[in-house]
Amino acid sequence: MARALAAAALGAALGGTAIAGPVVVRAVGPSAKAYPAGKQLADSAQLVLKPGDTLVLLDARGTRTISGPGTFAAVSTGTRAGATQTASQILRTNSTSERRGGAVRGGLPTMDTRSPNLWFLDLSKSGTMCVADPQAVRVWRMSGDKAADVKVSGAGSTGTITLPVGATVGEWPKSVPVTDGAEYTITTEGLAPAKIKVVTVPAQASIEDTASQLIAKGCNTQLDLLIATTSAANSSGD
Repeated sequence: MARALAAAALGAALGGTAIAGPVVVRAVGPSAKAYPAGKQLADSAQLVLKPGDTLVLLDARGTRTISGPGTFAAVSTGTRAGATQTASQILRTNSTSERRGGAVRGGLPTMDTRSPNLWFLDLSKSGTMCVADPQAVRVWRMSGDKAADVKVSGAGSTGTITLPVGATVGEWPKSVPVTDGAEYTITTEGLAPAKIKVVTVPAQASIEDTASQLIAKGCNTQLDLLIATTSAANSSGD
Protein backbone atom coordinates (compact mmCIF):
# COMPACT_ATOMS: atom_id res chain seq x y z
CA MET A 1 0.00 0.00 0.00
CA ALA A 2 2.81 2.42 0.89
CA ARG A 3 4.52 1.74 -2.43
CA ALA A 4 1.28 2.27 -4.34
CA LEU A 5 0.65 5.61 -2.63
CA ALA A 6 4.23 6.76 -3.27
CA ALA A 7 3.98 5.74 -6.92
CA ALA A 8 0.66 7.56 -7.31
CA ALA A 9 2.06 10.72 -5.72
CA LEU A 10 5.13 10.57 -7.93
CA GLY A 11 3.06 10.12 -11.06
CA ALA A 12 0.85 13.03 -10.15
CA ALA A 13 3.82 15.28 -9.42
CA LEU A 14 5.69 14.39 -12.60
CA GLY A 15 2.71 14.09 -14.88
CA GLY A 16 0.85 17.28 -13.91
CA THR A 17 1.06 20.55 -15.73
CA ALA A 18 2.33 22.61 -12.80
CA ILE A 19 6.10 22.87 -12.53
CA ALA A 20 7.62 23.50 -9.11
CA GLY A 21 10.64 25.73 -8.70
CA PRO A 22 13.89 23.94 -9.54
CA VAL A 23 16.57 22.79 -7.12
CA VAL A 24 20.26 23.61 -7.54
CA VAL A 25 22.16 20.34 -7.99
CA ARG A 26 25.57 21.73 -9.05
CA ALA A 27 27.14 25.10 -8.24
CA VAL A 28 30.57 26.37 -9.29
CA GLY A 29 31.99 29.87 -9.13
CA PRO A 30 31.88 33.00 -6.98
CA SER A 31 28.09 32.78 -6.46
CA ALA A 32 28.12 29.16 -5.27
CA LYS A 33 27.53 30.28 -1.67
CA ALA A 34 24.41 32.18 -2.71
CA TYR A 35 23.12 29.20 -4.71
CA PRO A 36 24.46 26.10 -2.93
CA ALA A 37 23.63 22.58 -4.06
CA GLY A 38 20.30 21.60 -2.52
CA LYS A 39 18.83 25.11 -2.57
CA GLN A 40 15.19 25.13 -3.66
CA LEU A 41 14.36 28.10 -5.86
CA ALA A 42 11.03 29.85 -6.28
CA ASP A 43 9.65 29.41 -9.77
CA SER A 44 9.62 33.21 -10.11
CA ALA A 45 13.26 33.65 -8.97
CA GLN A 46 15.75 35.62 -11.02
CA LEU A 47 19.32 34.35 -10.73
CA VAL A 48 22.11 36.90 -10.94
CA LEU A 49 25.35 35.17 -11.95
CA LYS A 50 28.88 36.53 -12.14
CA PRO A 51 31.67 35.62 -14.57
CA GLY A 52 32.84 32.09 -13.79
CA ASP A 53 29.51 30.99 -12.32
CA THR A 54 27.83 27.80 -13.52
CA LEU A 55 24.67 26.33 -12.03
CA VAL A 56 22.89 23.09 -12.89
CA LEU A 57 19.18 23.25 -12.08
CA LEU A 58 16.81 20.30 -11.92
CA ASP A 59 13.03 20.24 -12.07
CA ALA A 60 10.35 18.04 -13.62
CA ARG A 61 11.44 19.18 -17.09
CA GLY A 62 14.95 17.79 -16.55
CA THR A 63 18.28 19.50 -16.00
CA ARG A 64 19.31 22.90 -17.25
CA THR A 65 22.78 24.47 -17.11
CA ILE A 66 23.25 28.24 -16.93
CA SER A 67 26.52 30.16 -16.91
CA GLY A 68 27.29 33.75 -15.98
CA PRO A 69 27.54 36.58 -16.30
CA GLY A 70 23.91 37.47 -16.60
CA THR A 71 20.45 37.35 -15.05
CA PHE A 72 18.39 34.23 -15.66
CA ALA A 73 14.89 33.03 -14.86
CA ALA A 74 14.85 30.04 -12.53
CA VAL A 75 12.27 28.27 -14.69
CA SER A 76 12.87 27.96 -18.40
CA THR A 77 9.94 28.45 -20.75
CA GLY A 78 11.33 25.77 -23.06
CA THR A 79 10.30 22.13 -22.97
CA ARG A 80 12.59 19.17 -22.58
CA ALA A 81 10.80 16.25 -24.16
CA GLY A 82 11.08 12.90 -22.43
CA ALA A 83 12.54 14.12 -19.14
CA THR A 84 9.30 13.66 -17.19
CA GLN A 85 8.81 10.10 -18.43
CA THR A 86 12.45 9.23 -17.79
CA ALA A 87 12.33 10.63 -14.25
CA SER A 88 9.16 8.69 -13.49
CA GLN A 89 10.82 5.46 -14.62
CA ILE A 90 14.05 5.74 -12.65
CA LEU A 91 12.31 6.88 -9.44
CA ARG A 92 9.98 3.89 -9.17
CA THR A 93 10.73 2.08 -5.93
CA ASN A 94 9.20 -1.18 -7.14
CA SER A 95 10.89 -1.38 -10.54
CA THR A 96 12.51 -4.64 -11.63
CA SER A 97 13.41 -3.56 -15.16
CA GLU A 98 16.86 -4.23 -16.53
CA ARG A 99 18.90 -2.43 -19.14
CA ARG A 100 21.55 -4.34 -21.00
CA GLY A 101 25.09 -3.06 -20.78
CA GLY A 102 26.58 -1.18 -23.70
CA ALA A 103 29.69 0.63 -24.76
CA VAL A 104 31.17 3.53 -22.81
CA ARG A 105 31.76 6.24 -25.37
CA GLY A 106 34.53 8.73 -24.81
CA GLY A 107 34.89 7.58 -21.20
CA LEU A 108 31.37 8.76 -20.31
CA PRO A 109 28.42 6.50 -19.51
CA THR A 110 25.75 6.29 -22.18
CA MET A 111 22.06 5.49 -21.61
CA ASP A 112 22.96 1.80 -21.99
CA THR A 113 25.65 1.93 -19.30
CA ARG A 114 23.65 3.66 -16.57
CA SER A 115 21.52 1.97 -13.99
CA PRO A 116 17.84 1.95 -15.07
CA ASN A 117 16.65 2.81 -11.57
CA LEU A 118 17.77 5.32 -8.96
CA TRP A 119 17.32 2.86 -6.10
CA PHE A 120 19.34 -0.05 -7.51
CA LEU A 121 22.72 -0.34 -5.73
CA ASP A 122 25.52 -0.16 -8.29
CA LEU A 123 27.93 -3.04 -7.60
CA SER A 124 30.87 -1.00 -8.90
CA LYS A 125 30.37 2.01 -6.62
CA SER A 126 31.38 2.74 -3.04
CA GLY A 127 30.02 5.47 -0.78
CA THR A 128 26.72 6.44 0.84
CA MET A 129 23.65 4.92 -0.81
CA CYS A 130 20.07 6.01 -0.20
CA VAL A 131 17.49 3.22 0.08
CA ALA A 132 13.76 3.95 -0.18
CA ASP A 133 12.51 0.44 0.59
CA PRO A 134 14.82 -1.63 2.85
CA GLN A 135 12.66 -4.72 2.30
CA ALA A 136 13.13 -4.73 -1.47
CA VAL A 137 16.72 -3.71 -2.19
CA ARG A 138 18.13 -4.64 -5.59
CA VAL A 139 21.64 -4.46 -7.00
CA TRP A 140 22.74 -3.66 -10.53
CA ARG A 141 25.77 -4.37 -12.71
CA MET A 142 26.55 -2.85 -16.08
CA SER A 143 27.15 -6.11 -17.95
CA GLY A 144 25.48 -9.48 -17.71
CA ASP A 145 27.97 -11.20 -20.01
CA LYS A 146 29.11 -13.60 -17.28
CA ALA A 147 27.49 -15.37 -14.36
CA ALA A 148 28.59 -14.03 -10.98
CA ASP A 149 28.25 -14.78 -7.29
CA VAL A 150 28.25 -11.49 -5.38
CA LYS A 151 29.27 -11.71 -1.72
CA VAL A 152 27.66 -9.29 0.72
CA SER A 153 28.74 -8.80 4.32
CA GLY A 154 27.66 -6.35 6.97
CA ALA A 155 25.31 -5.81 9.91
CA GLY A 156 26.79 -8.97 11.42
CA SER A 157 25.64 -11.18 8.54
CA THR A 158 26.78 -12.50 5.16
CA GLY A 159 24.97 -13.54 2.03
CA THR A 160 25.32 -14.21 -1.69
CA ILE A 161 23.58 -12.76 -4.72
CA THR A 162 23.61 -15.16 -7.67
CA LEU A 163 23.51 -13.44 -11.05
CA PRO A 164 23.15 -15.80 -14.03
CA VAL A 165 24.37 -14.98 -17.51
CA GLY A 166 22.26 -12.17 -18.95
CA ALA A 167 21.10 -10.81 -15.59
CA THR A 168 22.11 -7.27 -14.62
CA VAL A 169 19.73 -6.90 -11.65
CA GLY A 170 19.65 -9.11 -8.56
CA GLU A 171 17.90 -9.28 -5.21
CA TRP A 172 19.72 -8.28 -2.01
CA PRO A 173 20.24 -11.42 0.12
CA LYS A 174 17.50 -11.92 2.70
CA SER A 175 20.14 -13.14 5.18
CA VAL A 176 21.68 -9.64 5.35
CA PRO A 177 19.34 -7.08 6.94
CA VAL A 178 19.34 -3.58 5.44
CA THR A 179 19.37 -1.06 8.28
CA ASP A 180 19.83 2.67 8.43
CA GLY A 181 23.46 3.68 8.95
CA ALA A 182 24.86 0.16 8.48
CA GLU A 183 27.99 -0.42 6.39
CA TYR A 184 28.41 -3.27 3.94
CA THR A 185 31.15 -4.75 1.78
CA ILE A 186 30.11 -6.06 -1.63
CA THR A 187 32.58 -8.30 -3.45
CA THR A 188 32.09 -9.12 -7.13
CA GLU A 189 34.59 -11.08 -9.21
CA GLY A 190 36.45 -8.75 -11.54
CA LEU A 191 35.59 -5.62 -9.54
CA ALA A 192 37.22 -3.93 -6.58
CA PRO A 193 35.22 -4.55 -3.40
CA ALA A 194 32.59 -1.87 -2.93
CA LYS A 195 32.12 -0.46 0.55
CA ILE A 196 28.79 1.24 1.08
CA LYS A 197 26.89 2.93 3.89
CA VAL A 198 23.12 2.65 3.66
CA VAL A 199 20.83 5.54 4.55
CA THR A 200 17.11 4.78 4.55
CA VAL A 201 14.95 7.59 3.19
CA PRO A 202 11.27 8.07 2.42
CA ALA A 203 10.28 8.06 -1.25
CA GLN A 204 9.61 11.65 -2.28
CA ALA A 205 6.70 12.80 -4.43
CA SER A 206 8.72 15.07 -6.71
CA ILE A 207 12.00 14.93 -8.57
CA GLU A 208 13.08 18.20 -6.92
CA ASP A 209 12.54 16.82 -3.41
CA THR A 210 14.31 13.60 -4.37
CA ALA A 211 17.37 15.56 -5.54
CA SER A 212 17.38 17.67 -2.37
CA GLN A 213 17.21 14.52 -0.26
CA LEU A 214 20.10 12.86 -2.10
CA ILE A 215 22.22 15.98 -1.61
CA ALA A 216 21.37 16.25 2.09
CA LYS A 217 22.21 12.59 2.74
CA GLY A 218 25.40 12.58 0.66
CA CYS A 219 24.15 9.96 -1.83
CA ASN A 220 26.36 11.33 -4.61
CA THR A 221 26.34 8.28 -6.88
CA GLN A 222 22.55 8.42 -7.10
CA LEU A 223 22.56 12.20 -7.51
CA ASP A 224 24.97 11.84 -10.44
CA LEU A 225 22.67 9.22 -11.96
CA LEU A 226 19.60 11.41 -11.53
CA ILE A 227 21.33 14.37 -13.18
CA ALA A 228 22.76 12.32 -16.04
CA THR A 229 19.51 10.52 -16.74
CA THR A 230 17.32 13.62 -16.81
CA SER A 231 19.88 15.81 -18.57
CA ALA A 232 18.62 17.60 -21.62
CA ALA A 233 22.25 17.92 -22.77
CA ASN A 234 21.77 21.62 -23.31
CA SER A 235 23.05 24.79 -21.69
CA SER A 236 21.50 28.21 -21.51
CA GLY A 237 23.22 31.54 -21.83
CA ASP A 238 20.10 33.66 -22.09
